[in-house]
Amino acid sequence: MQFVTLVQGTCGYLDPEYMQSCHLTYKSDVYSFGVILLELLTSKPVIDFDAPEEKMSLSSCFLSAMEEKKIGELLDDEIKNEDDMEVIMEFAELAKECLNMKGDERPTMNEVAEELDRIRKPKQHPWGQEYHPEETESLLGQASYGTEIEHSGYFSLEKKARKGIAAGR
Repeated sequence: MQFVTLVQGTCGYLDPEYMQSCHLTYKSDVYSFGVILLELLTSKPVIDFDAPEEKMSLSSCFLSAMEEKKIGELLDDEIKNEDDMEVIMEFAELAKECLNMKGDERPTMNEVAEELDRIRKPKQHPWGQEYHPEETESLLGQASYGTEIEHSGYFSLEKKARKGIAAGR
């Protein structure tokens, strides 16, 4: 007995290596996840059929923009002016790694998850390893706790992701 399976996928999300080899790997999922990160960063369609051929693919436009250091032109206006552009750029770098044309050079999904976790955690101040509420109180007039730290870039992306899921994207 022989089973035949067909790969189903949405144009723009399929691993480019699959198009050449007809083989899907675990790294194919990483590529697709990178495309989803792009959607969150740009709010643009993955394929723009109205655009000229060289600008039709969001992935290609993104990789070119990253190479030319013009990523700001692609970012969604809602996140472009965030206070913490460093976080946005870290997400963009992760997306770039996920979209590597060579599957062997992409991170694993575990590595992607670890990087997302690292990015979302507020950065620790370089002056010290410990939190001293009494020092914060004397400097700022009141105590401030780590849980109150607003990490605007992360929360904006999280909010966008939730909106997209709720809208059935």
